[in-house]
Amino acid sequence: MRVALDEDFHVHSAFSDDAESTVAENVAAARRRGLRTVCIADHVRRGTAWVPELVAAVAACRGAAGPRVLAGVEAKILDTAGRLDLPAALDGIDLVLIADHQFPGERGPVHPDRVRASIAGGELSPAAAIEQVCAATAGAVADTGRGRVVAHLFSLLPKIGLAEDEVPASLLGALAAKIARSGAMVEVNEKWRCPTAGTVAALARAGVPVVAGSDSHHCRHVGVYRSVARTASLLSVTGLRG
Repeated sequence: MRVALDEDFHVHSAFSDDAESTVAENVAAARRRGLRTVCIADHVRRGTAWVPELVAAVAACRGAAGPRVLAGVEAKILDTAGRLDLPAALDGIDLVLIADHQFPGERGPVHPDRVRASIAGGELSPAAAIEQVCAATAGAVADTGRGRVVAHLFSLLPKIGLAEDEVPASLLGALAAKIARSGAMVEVNEKWRCPTAGTVAALARAGVPVVAGSDSHHCRHVGVYRSVARTASLLSVTGLRG
């Protein structure tokens, strides 16, 4: 398997509160960099009402020479069941990016600082916290009604004081198998520098498609890869890049 560096499946536009560039500016940047695919994926919540406007802006950039342009949304995992913070209407959306922005608690999302304190205080074990993150991720990809990408897998762990290499191999293998069965993809994320090459290798062994994402918030970062390129290089050295 390989991580294609001429694609970017995680680009934010001005529809996201924390991003600056327009959809058209991002697509133009992708064209200049010779990308084959770019997915404009903006942050949504249940009450988000501008999805039709995003879809229209993406549609206006299709048809010309250049990359395949996809419309996406990024939604956080809400709880251990894997429910997502998504609006009801997603007409025209190609991909849903699944994000671990907060800790998926049994009753809803919990701020990472609170979880870190619970682990430090002995109220929650590291093993239990990792199991909840994996269970929630598995639940989030179970719905195959629309294309799904697991964004920055395990980026939450450092925020709660844990490390990706603390995920047991058996648990990672089980998660990879569930993602593979769902048909979802997993993103290697530039901004958060995750998942690691070891995790990507486990995903590859399970048959999970892996894609690159810059998580850019300005068009100058679209398709620009450093950490992702290093991960791809490590996979090549270990013979997992084909």
